[in-house]
Amino acid sequence: MRVPHGRWRWLATALAGVLLLVASGCSKSDDNSTQATTIFVQKFRYNGVPATVTAGINTFLFQNKESFPITHEMIPIALASGQTAQDVIDDAKANGPESEDSWLHIGGDFGAVDTGAGIVEILNLPPGTYAFACWQTGTQSGGENGPPHASIGMVATFTVS
Repeated sequence: MRVPHGRWRWLATALAGVLLLVASGCSKSDDNSTQATTIFVQKFRYNGVPATVTAGINTFLFQNKESFPITHEMIPIALASGQTAQDVIDDAKANGPESEDSWLHIGGDFGAVDTGAGIVEILNLPPGTYAFACWQTGTQSGGENGPPHASIGMVATFTVS
């Protein structure tokens, strides 16, 4: 099959364009690279929660590093002006696991994570004050019907600016 001379030029240009797209898609870009913030729980406390994160896309790796079998979660909630972690703790003490519904959830849930496991979540956060809280009710001795973990202090606040 003979290809007319003008079509070779078009094919060469199209092929060069495709190669350029493939090459640019495979290259690393420092402008859009994201690092995951690692947060873990031990002794019913969040560790590694930064005081401040930048508004926009944030990636979090949540790990359950308890030394005993238990399920935890890391639910991102928005705090209204003047609210603190103590408000979340007090609400959980007064209203039990149902108190979770009193708070505005941001993005998805980090879901239930058993000891030794982890989960990654990407959140698009506008400026404001937030907290991570756990309303799971398991106990260190293996019971399932303990108080919500938020009621015993498993709440950590952070600011998005």
